[in-house]
Amino acid sequence: MDNNNGIFESTKKSLINFENIKECLHGIYEVLRINLSNENIYFQIGQDNLEALYQNLLELMINDIGTKEFMKKLKNAEIDLDLPLDNLFR
Repeated sequence: MDNNNGIFESTKKSLINFENIKECLHGIYEVLRINLSNENIYFQIGQDNLEALYQNLLELMINDIGTKEFMKKLKNAEIDLDLPLDNLFR
């Protein structure tokens, strides 16, 4: 019974994380939309990148074997998590 509860909580947390990611992507899109005309090349590039990010996230999530191997590499510090955005995350 404890294992089922752990699975339920883990699934619930994953669903919450996924919804948070979608909200973040939507928020970034709204910033682009508010600040730039949809005919602006930077708006279009930003929109294309957001769509690609979302598509890659979905593909990563449905690739069970690849995701498990990715998580192993992540836990073993084989994956570089640094995202250089002009020191945004420091």
